[in-house]
Amino acid sequence: MVTNLETFLPRPQNTTFFLFLIIILGISIRFFYFPFEVPIVTDGYFSFIYSASTVFAGELPIGYTVGNTGWANFLSLIFSFMEKTDPMYLMDVQRTSSIFLSTLTIIPAYFIFKKFTNYKLAIFGCLLLAIEPRLLLISLEGINYSLFLFLFVTSLALFLKKTNFSLIACFVCISFAVLVRYEAIFLILPFSIMYFRKFGNKNGILRYLVIIFTIAIILIPIGMMRMEATQNICYQHFILGETCGKDGIISEIIGNISFFTKYIIFDEKLDEYVKDDETYRIHFETYDDSSESVFSKSILVGSSKLATFFGLILLPYFLFFIVANIITRIKNRESLKWNFDSTTVFLCTIVMLLPAMYGFMRDINEIRYVLIFIPLVCIISISFRSSVVEKISQDKRILIMLIIFTIILSIAFIEYEKRDYIYDRESFKISKEIVSYTDKTNAFDNAGYIKTAILFNEWPDLPKPNVNGKIDHLFEKISTKNFVDIQEFIIFAKKSNLEYFVVDEKEVLFEELRVKIEKYPYLEKTFDSDYHDYENRFLIFKIDYEKFDKILNE
Repeated sequence: MVTNLETFLPRPQNTTFFLFLIIILGISIRFFYFPFEVPIVTDGYFSFIYSASTVFAGELPIGYTVGNTGWANFLSLIFSFMEKTDPMYLMDVQRTSSIFLSTLTIIPAYFIFKKFTNYKLAIFGCLLLAIEPRLLLISLEGINYSLFLFLFVTSLALFLKKTNFSLIACFVCISFAVLVRYEAIFLILPFSIMYFRKFGNKNGILRYLVIIFTIAIILIPIGMMRMEATQNICYQHFILGETCGKDGIISEIIGNISFFTKYIIFDEKLDEYVKDDETYRIHFETYDDSSESVFSKSILVGSSKLATFFGLILLPYFLFFIVANIITRIKNRESLKWNFDSTTVFLCTIVMLLPAMYGFMRDINEIRYVLIFIPLVCIISISFRSSVVEKISQDKRILIMLIIFTIILSIAFIEYEKRDYIYDRESFKISKEIVSYTDKTNAFDNAGYIKTAILFNEWPDLPKPNVNGKIDHLFEKISTKNFVDIQEFIIFAKKSNLEYFVVDEKEVLFEELRVKIEKYPYLEKTFDSDYHDYENRFLIFKIDYEKFDKILNE
């Protein structure tokens, strides 16, 4: 049986071939789940607007917030070579770029994994990383995380190579990572600590001065350009008072420290005017009405969420490998070996607990804060004790079973977690329909596609930023929450001058309306998805207030 397997498989020494196969597999799975004809509505939407504005303006767009815009800057370089008449095409380019970066992360990862095990298990670790379900799904959103993780893993691989060029290139990658996500600036500290631990001599100090100079010539000019483009955005500086213009790095850190100090440590109440700001809404709902100390409650909430989300990233297959590794090591009394390489990876990963903990303390439910731990988890998953590594390497059947086991679990998890892209696509279509009728409607499920529907209708004109640098959306959405029946909703809708509203399959308030339209003669059906080749049911109604008032007064 082993002989047959050896005949079937290419020579194991052909590392490039196996990495190529994993890249093809990772890209293939991503494109299999690619949401064609579905626009980007998550955080990637702002990146799209910013990058398109950069291309159209030929410079950094004026007035937009510049925090974490490195991904948008990268996209603008790609968009400049693309046909720009169709926004959906450009959004597909954005997703495709994210997909390739997410998959290509296995190349620098391989050189890291090889430091901790043999080449066969290092390649297997690359498979674990390439088909990790959450990284795979997040790459389809077109957000900045794929580029950020690629730069983080590349910086680790370069640092562990320990050559003059690679050490400088490592900090170059960190500098670019800071532009993509400003919290990456915290990585400079652990990398610097490990650098001086290994290269604390005179030549090492001189090289570090070159490194600092390199970081400065990357971040300072870009920071100055960002400040020039955001002179209309002002914020409170600890030392200088009110400062106008943001560099997207120090300004963001100061803003978060200010928020943390003012509202969490000193427990000040949030002002009413920020209730509609998504940045503060979560804090309002979680802490503002609590009699308990905000600081103590936030520590509890943050710790709980950190533990929960870290546990979740071990699913669907990391938990199996880590537990198996621990059991075999305990059984044979063989502990993990700590050396310069393992300490570097651990320290540089653990420092990212700071932004993760801050986000969770604000009750932000985002698993992406802990996805940075996945490369470290991959290392632990493949760093078996020497006798186990030898057994797996000698018997290809074990390795093949592990590969099949991993792929099956990954696909099953993706199938369970993936979005309903048909529903998303049709939500976008109904959004385009409603914006052709009005500039105000109800907040139905997936109403986030309204902003993209407006963008597509007005392309190439782009939405303008408000005084805070965020994108203004003139379309008004009225919540349907807290209404007990349709009549109560219509009464409120009249006060809000609502003329049209959308009915989908998920709104409980309109459950009876979907099946007994005749009971509501004051509602005129203007659109029915049953006549437009939809798989999900969507309706648009126009409210006849004259009929409604007449029936109400009878």
